[in-house]
Amino acid sequence: MREAIDIVWFKRDLRLHDHEALCQALHGSNKLWLVFLHEPGLFDLPQYDERHSRFIIDSVEDINIQIGAPILHLISTDAMYFFKKANEHFDVQHVFSHQETGIKYTFDRDIELKKWFLHHEIKWHEFVANGVQRGLKNRQDWVKKWLTDVSLPTQSIDKELLKKRALQFSPDFAPLYLPNFEPHPFFQRGGERRAHHILQSFLTDRIKAYALSISKPQESRKGCSRISPHLAWGTISVRTVYQSMRQAPIVGSKRNFKAFADRLRWQAHFIQKFESEWEYEFLPINRGYLAVDNVKTMDQVKFDAWKSGTTGVPLIDACMRCLNATGYLNFRMRAMVVSFYSQYLWLPWKPGADYLASMFTDFEPGIHYSQFQMQSGYTGVNTIRIYNPIKQSKDHDAHGNFIRQWIPELINIPAPYIHEPWTIPPLEFAMMGYSLGSYPSRPLVDLSKSRAYASSMLYGKKKDKSVKIEAQRILNKHVNKSPFRK
Repeated sequence: MREAIDIVWFKRDLRLHDHEALCQALHGSNKLWLVFLHEPGLFDLPQYDERHSRFIIDSVEDINIQIGAPILHLISTDAMYFFKKANEHFDVQHVFSHQETGIKYTFDRDIELKKWFLHHEIKWHEFVANGVQRGLKNRQDWVKKWLTDVSLPTQSIDKELLKKRALQFSPDFAPLYLPNFEPHPFFQRGGERRAHHILQSFLTDRIKAYALSISKPQESRKGCSRISPHLAWGTISVRTVYQSMRQAPIVGSKRNFKAFADRLRWQAHFIQKFESEWEYEFLPINRGYLAVDNVKTMDQVKFDAWKSGTTGVPLIDACMRCLNATGYLNFRMRAMVVSFYSQYLWLPWKPGADYLASMFTDFEPGIHYSQFQMQSGYTGVNTIRIYNPIKQSKDHDAHGNFIRQWIPELINIPAPYIHEPWTIPPLEFAMMGYSLGSYPSRPLVDLSKSRAYASSMLYGKKKDKSVKIEAQRILNKHVNKSPFRK
């Protein structure tokens, strides 16, 4: 006779504290099988990379270390196959998980699993994740409801009870996924305890530099919270972060705390948009801009130069090299490299969005696709921003320290020219013995002409009737209309 068990399916919620699905599963009496499924069908997609797997492995290991036993099993198999085999081996009665706002692959997978669970009389208990609501028709009172959710008491678990109830073995049909990755010098590490440590170091000290460093590619690496990959993979809940912030003593300016709180709310806002309209993974937010994107062609030379950091525009290239090596860029630099890709290089948005997804350790689909399109100028609602990479460079890396760190070919170029090395007078270049090595001597495109063309196309299209109709639809569906909006 098959043993009756319940399964706790970890998704983007790799933590023990404030994990509602796990807490509810512990109320039952069956043995619990805790699993994270490293699905080949998902992680082989272009949006994912080894850096995501590394973060996940760290996070699974951290949970098992906290319990002192191998209770969370990292298994490499597709979800449907896993649950079918699990139900053949055990009598699976309940599955507990959080709702996942993921890419279309995960939406489709969950729809099929829901049907299969129903057919096999397995009860699937899904819980709201970080205040993002499923099935919303509009945003009436959304901010008020979100604030109510993140203000609820956080939930703790009895670790000894969990250790007693959880299976500490994995059956033969579900071999553990244990890749042998060498330590990486730059990727941010995963794990619940690291998430709490990073948050506390930010709230008690580093937040003092938040406003001054948030836009700067170098200073932001310490002055920003660096909690984003932990939120994306759920090693800490938004509720825990929000309440920790509210309870922390104010260090420095109150404005820094308010700015951080605003960004927590915006994080949920964008994920909620994606939950309500998953087509953003494939289509412009404003469908009227399909006509603009459709006339763009994929120039592989430009695409490869952008990816590898060899466009000849120093700050763009430094950002892309840094991202490729570390998995992180601050928000303003992310917006700038997207603007350069979509507007200066005039490339179709989807390949660029998927590539950046694979490079960001904190890839969160709901935020990523909305932001990429917003910075591409495809909403018809937001102000169209075409970032000037030279101005951004002078404003936020004035002495070129970040550029020199990531573009060693420019290490000897003096500060007045580091942002535009092609402007060095030929005579001075020769007399001073400057060398760019293999670095491009000029930008891949004419910056002024490219900017003017993109501006003309995007602003011209914004006046189009189809874009205006779509803009109104977007406002009606995704803008909160409650008095708590601000």
